[in-house]
Amino acid sequence: MRGASRALAAIVAAAVAASGFRAAAAEDFYRGKTVTLFAGQPPGGGIDSEMRLVARFIGKFIPGEPNILPMNMQGAGGIILGNHLYSVAKPDGLTLGMPGRSGFALAPVISAADTKYDLRKFTWIGSSASSNFVLWMRRQADIHSFDDLRRAKRPIVIASSGSTTANAVMPEVLARYEKLPLKVVRGYPGINDAVLAVERGEADGVLCQKASLRGDLIASGAVVPVFQVMPIEPDVPLLEAAVTDDKERALLELLSAPQRLGLPLIGPPGMADDLTRTLRQAYLKLVVSPDYLAEAIKRGLDIGQPNTGEELAQFVAGKLTSFPPQTIAEYRRFVEHQ
Repeated sequence: MRGASRALAAIVAAAVAASGFRAAAAEDFYRGKTVTLFAGQPPGGGIDSEMRLVARFIGKFIPGEPNILPMNMQGAGGIILGNHLYSVAKPDGLTLGMPGRSGFALAPVISAADTKYDLRKFTWIGSSASSNFVLWMRRQADIHSFDDLRRAKRPIVIASSGSTTANAVMPEVLARYEKLPLKVVRGYPGINDAVLAVERGEADGVLCQKASLRGDLIASGAVVPVFQVMPIEPDVPLLEAAVTDDKERALLELLSAPQRLGLPLIGPPGMADDLTRTLRQAYLKLVVSPDYLAEAIKRGLDIGQPNTGEELAQFVAGKLTSFPPQTIAEYRRFVEHQ
């Protein structure tokens, strides 16, 4: 999952060769234009960091080299940005977004009242890799393993953001089914605020991407990994190894589905095919470029085998929107529990 390869370069070359799109037309369209790129979370944290890294480099891979303006439109775990891209933004290739993962992707699955978009209709451009969530505990909590969580004699406070996000619901699922003494505190404005709560000692842990932590927190041992959702980090146990209940396993599969999307770059519905192909090609070139990879590794972002826009669209139309009603109903009960 780490580093570019010849296989990735081949993906890019094949996509460019197969498109048949006239680069001169795209260059004429984008020259002198500004593309606004939104993050669905506030400044700080992995989503904002990835958005700003994409904004820094992607312009030179788009014909005409438009200016890229990074901005934030936070709220409701990415739902506000999702609503904006779906109903307000023009499908002209000049407004793009990275709303987030679980909050944005799972809200329409459960028909959340504040969700006004259909995931299947967005223009999916790509993601650099599937994402990974890790439960990080501050050293003073003295929790180093799943067994330590089981043996804990006091409430273990987990900081989280939006109510539909995996960093809130996954710990609550574990508390219910594994009888872990986890107390989830929801409502932090973004994952960066939840991480700060751990740093200040307000919370014992947080479930988040490695990129959402400052590197010195890990290097100094101020936080320690207890488990991970996907097999990416060496020597960190997988969550699925500790799961004991079939209903719990189905819920965790639903919650981890957005992680397989990674952090996708998307556009409004109805973008022209030529514009879509241009942006997909530019994104694939970006995520295998040496400058992007070097900076992404430095920031601890998820990189590796990229997900093409076509692959993301297929996953959304298939797996992500086809979970059994009973699993969705159970997830809704966790979301609605405050």
